[in-house]
Amino acid sequence: MRRKTTWLAAIVFLFFIGQLCGCTASPESLPSPLPTVLPTPESSPTPQCIEALDPTGCEIHLWHSLTGEKEATLLHLASDFEQNNPYGIRLRVEFHSPLHREVLTAIAAGTPPDIVMARCEQIMEYASAGAVVPLDDYIHNPQYGLSKLDRTDLWPVVLKGGCLPANAEHPLGLLFDSQLVVLFYNAQWLEQLEANAPPRTWEAFRELCNAARDKEAGTWGYAAAVDGSTLVNWILGLGGLLVDPDTGLALLDSAEAIAALSVLKDVLEDGCAYCASDPSTARADLSSQKVLFYFGTTAELPEFVAAIAGFDEGSFNWNVAPVPYLTDKPLVSVHGLTVSVLRTTPRQQLAAWLFPKWLVQPKADVQWALATGALPMLKSSKYAPEMEAYFEQNPQYKTACDLWAYAQTEPALRGWCDISILLAEAAAAVCQEHTDPAEALAAADVAAYDLLSR
Repeated sequence: MRRKTTWLAAIVFLFFIGQLCGCTASPESLPSPLPTVLPTPESSPTPQCIEALDPTGCEIHLWHSLTGEKEATLLHLASDFEQNNPYGIRLRVEFHSPLHREVLTAIAAGTPPDIVMARCEQIMEYASAGAVVPLDDYIHNPQYGLSKLDRTDLWPVVLKGGCLPANAEHPLGLLFDSQLVVLFYNAQWLEQLEANAPPRTWEAFRELCNAARDKEAGTWGYAAAVDGSTLVNWILGLGGLLVDPDTGLALLDSAEAIAALSVLKDVLEDGCAYCASDPSTARADLSSQKVLFYFGTTAELPEFVAAIAGFDEGSFNWNVAPVPYLTDKPLVSVHGLTVSVLRTTPRQQLAAWLFPKWLVQPKADVQWALATGALPMLKSSKYAPEMEAYFEQNPQYKTACDLWAYAQTEPALRGWCDISILLAEAAAAVCQEHTDPAEALAAADVAAYDLLSR
């Protein structure tokens, strides 16, 4: 494709490949625990008449790979569901690692869990085996589904972006535990540079990066840490595509992708940006007011709060903003888990659906957000007294919540996590090895084609 020569736009950056995308490979050398053996169900398609079913007394199993505070909060919500659902449904929550391998084993054995929380690309693999039940029939069911008011209260991407493959009509689950890609910036410093707002365009971003650079003071415009999700946002914000609509294959060397990496190349050549060895270094430099800009995800907000409080210089005014864009409105990449119901029996499937439905009720939504730092799925959650109190102490989190209106999920493509790593590697090649952006992306595109052709 013809390479754009103007500084259009597109930045990239990135973040721990493993943490953000959850793309670190499970060590194959380690023995994996045997999957829990559940009663073998009679496989059945989603019923036409859901109202005729009675989920009373069902026991359902949910498999996940969450740890720490997220696992503890999930267990708390599951206990709350067990105690309060009117059907006496019992919910067994189980940690599995490696989750994906164990779910595939269970599906092959005919003993899948009822609910699984996993990455979209993994859910797609289960769907290819006919093991995933689309949720539309349940969501819109007058007796067991979400009311029109409930559906309107959900941010659209939660329903429409819950793992929606190309050319598919119905998502394979609900988006859950979501984070957004954002620009972190020092608002106080911007005021000193006579900038009234964070940069909307890449040209403005470059100018501000150069203005912030001071060799004697040791300050920089931008600290670049390489991550695939950030580059994805840069490309989408330039109006680019990541999947070829004709072939369904990854499209990593488009003009917009090259323009995005060219932005990185330009600020590096200007001498106003540097390649951070890891995201924590970049966060530390922004927190100590040595760097004006950094791209990351909203999952890092608590770390910034703690880091800024830990410096002797004290707090300063900082915030988050959308990635610069050329589209008509901001575009913010969102990623998280998909909560899916697997195919068992009609009665079990209905009982299983009622827990994802529980998760998108106001009380559970606020509890999950405040405990884990994920963004609330309901528009109304920001008006909950607990959330308003949290906003008072964490205004950056409120800004992030307002960006939900511009959220867009990454492509629902099998192997996407590995493709995201290829994008991160292309960005690293430009940043650390001074590789030409077009050359780095061409290599990534070839590797992606080989990956998806296996």
